[in-house]
Amino acid sequence: MAFHNRDKKDFNAGILYIIMGAFFALWARNYPMGSAVRMGPAYFPTVLGWLLAALGLIIFVRSFFEHGGEEPRKTNWRPLTLLLAAVVIFGLLLETGGMVLASFALMYISSLGGHDFKWKEQLVNAVFMTAVNVGLFYYALALPFKLFPWS
Repeated sequence: MAFHNRDKKDFNAGILYIIMGAFFALWARNYPMGSAVRMGPAYFPTVLGWLLAALGLIIFVRSFFEHGGEEPRKTNWRPLTLLLAAVVIFGLLLETGGMVLASFALMYISSLGGHDFKWKEQLVNAVFMTAVNVGLFYYALALPFKLFPWS
């Protein structure tokens, strides 16, 4: 088993998962853990972080035994940037613009990151998903969001 003879995609993914999982699990140590019955704010990120790190370790080790996978591709930054921008804009608009505008912006901007963007279809999708979000979170769960900027 030579170090250079490995599945590069699994190798890279395993290292990334280990780093991310350990980061979040260790970061959560700043908060009280609680117990399984009465979970504190650190419980979920700690458990999930260590599970992600364990999965990363499995993928990392497996990369040395499975060969013939395809080479890692160049990162396509446009979809990643648009998805991140959509989430940030949602967070900024939720308080000031209301849930309807924030949800619509989230759905439409994130759809711009897709490889098969058709503006009419995405407009219908954004309107439909905004209605679902409002129905679920505002009416069904009665979460205290304002729907519009003026409300």
